[in-house]
Amino acid sequence: MVLEKLSIYPQPDQPVTVVETSNELERQVGGIREAVQRSTRGALQSVRSGVDRVVNAENRVENRFDQIVAKDESLTPNALYVGVATLASVVFTRYRSFPIRWFTPPLVLALSFKYFLPNTFDNTAEYYDTVEHRNFPRLSEKRQDVWSAIKRTYFTGVSHLERTGEQAKDALASGFHSMENSTGLKLGSVLPSGTVPESAPKLADKTKLV
Repeated sequence: MVLEKLSIYPQPDQPVTVVETSNELERQVGGIREAVQRSTRGALQSVRSGVDRVVNAENRVENRFDQIVAKDESLTPNALYVGVATLASVVFTRYRSFPIRWFTPPLVLALSFKYFLPNTFDNTAEYYDTVEHRNFPRLSEKRQDVWSAIKRTYFTGVSHLERTGEQAKDALASGFHSMENSTGLKLGSVLPSGTVPESAPKLADKTKLV
């Protein structure tokens, strides 16, 4: 047996290797912690994105509201008048028949809105037309056709009424002229001012010229 001769010089330190060991409980706790961190991070991102969407929606609504409301109109008294008129129509028609009870309040709302806030009403109608045309083009076309037909009917009726009124004025003027010729009375001086149509003197002047 050969004995190893010991050195007189100190030996260098041997490197120490630390091996990390973990048991099953530590691994499970670490996995749970990582899962909780991922879930919390995802929840925070969802909340942050939700808040951003709400803020963006509020900004869009505010901008749209500023565009719709006319700058030269005040909502403080006028909107209150519109609400009072609509509520009064609901109260007054609550014991009426079904069509009156259902169609009168929206009609009063539209008319009062147009009367008290005309520019805002026009802006609202324009915005509704834009949204309807973008989302429901067929419905928008049909509604435009119906509205055009209603306007044509309205203007045609107004034109007929104007022509009928002119014809009635001419007939009345001719009747006054005939009565003046047959009786010799000056009805224009007997009747109150404005009762005799303006066409009567003109017809009388034309007859004198003939």
